[in-house]
Amino acid sequence: MMSIKRNVSKLRGMIKGLTLKKGENISLGSILEKQAKKYKEKPLILFEDRSISYKEFNEQANKYASYFLSLGFKKGDTIALLMDNRPEFLIIHAGLSKIGVVPALLNTNVKGKILSHAVNIVKARAVIAGHEFIETYIEAENDIKLEEPGLVFSESTGFKGELTDNIKNINSLIESYSCENPETVKNLNTGDLLEYIYTSGTTGLPKATSLIHHKWIQLGYGAGGFCLNAIPEDVQYCCLPLYHNSGINIAWSTSLIHGGTFAFRRKFSATAFWDDIRKYNASLFVYIGELCRYLNNQPLKDNDYENPLLHILGNGMRKDYWLDFKNRFNISKIIEVYGATEGVGGLANVKGEPGMIGKLNIGWKKVGEVVKYNIENEEILRDGKGHAIKCKPGETGMFLAKIGKSSPFSGYKGNKKATNEKILENVFSKNDRYFISGDLFKLHKKNYVSFVDRLGDTFKWKGEVVATNEVSDILNGFENIEDCNVYGVEVKGFEGRCGMAALKMRDNKKPDFAE
Repeated sequence: MMSIKRNVSKLRGMIKGLTLKKGENISLGSILEKQAKKYKEKPLILFEDRSISYKEFNEQANKYASYFLSLGFKKGDTIALLMDNRPEFLIIHAGLSKIGVVPALLNTNVKGKILSHAVNIVKARAVIAGHEFIETYIEAENDIKLEEPGLVFSESTGFKGELTDNIKNINSLIESYSCENPETVKNLNTGDLLEYIYTSGTTGLPKATSLIHHKWIQLGYGAGGFCLNAIPEDVQYCCLPLYHNSGINIAWSTSLIHGGTFAFRRKFSATAFWDDIRKYNASLFVYIGELCRYLNNQPLKDNDYENPLLHILGNGMRKDYWLDFKNRFNISKIIEVYGATEGVGGLANVKGEPGMIGKLNIGWKKVGEVVKYNIENEEILRDGKGHAIKCKPGETGMFLAKIGKSSPFSGYKGNKKATNEKILENVFSKNDRYFISGDLFKLHKKNYVSFVDRLGDTFKWKGEVVATNEVSDILNGFENIEDCNVYGVEVKGFEGRCGMAALKMRDNKKPDFAE
């Protein structure tokens, strides 16, 4: 019976993911309301010792929607959200989305001028900070320029301290507001803006990527249905940051769209992982490769094989430990995927070929191409007609993702130059458009591809993309440093690259490492 349900989920996911149209009267809010009506008291959220039903979650989201409507916030306004992984993050995200207000999901690792830059580029009218990040916000607030009315709130669940006068406790403010579904949901469609997620692109300061409801729903049906074959009986375990694409747009959308339960943790813990999986009876998990390597490096235990985890999906699972991980922990299905935060060019290795990140085609639809690229000159090679030259199996080149109705590129908020730099036109035919991924792929037979390297002035370490220019700017601010070059280096046994800096000192002075 379960296998039949999963096959139905796969078919529905593929059809809905490919046929979803921009402009349909569907949104995160309408899906939440539909599921709350259907599942009512069924647990939607499991977090630490808390359990929140579909009905309770929806009603709490409605309170946020009602409160911000009363303040005059409207469709298209932005509110910056700075918070750890916890239920309130998802409740606020859903509540704002119901009235068309766009949450900007701030990376909780950024501070100071980088944080103020992230808030300022989205023209936020307010900030909601979890109590755990109030001090982080206060340290940066002199450089933060909020649009009117310029309100700052603290979400204070579990907080015992006191707030400063200019920071409002949003928990007490929303309590008296309506928990009924707002009328605004009826006016939202798949083409409306859902959220901003931050990325460095391939260089420079954080950029706010615009993500619409269409992409969130498409990922929920594609990753959740077509790939994971999610069903309502599934409990999904998440320990990825909710401000990342994999957390909020793949893991969360999968559980909500398919009527499952979302069990999650503030941060990943290799020692607590399998205890959590068994505690929540989790059957699904969305990973990044580093997490799986950490788990595989843990000492062997007699009960490694005995756990409820069935299907896992993510990116960065390396061939050298793929089968070892699968067999050790009795995983029936590993689905490696690839996708940019910008939402273009999603690939999926549905059949679980070790070392592959997917195929250039999903079903009958071609997602992109691998083209010949000169690394030294940093240019795509073209033929006599000016068209990019496609790689043959065995060759390595740049991955270009096709931009179209089903795979739109919404660009970066307030950064037209960076948006235009990522788009290539007239690549294979007149007026076609492709997204420049900045990633090198190796092409294999049957259109399979494997990841080779990331180009540009960034590298990835422990799941975070590091922009080398950001680090250089900070180092160059120290008096004794004349110049520096920051880059990523491979470290045996680790994913991605670790940061390294070559320093040129003034007058042969030594670095003050304490400073």
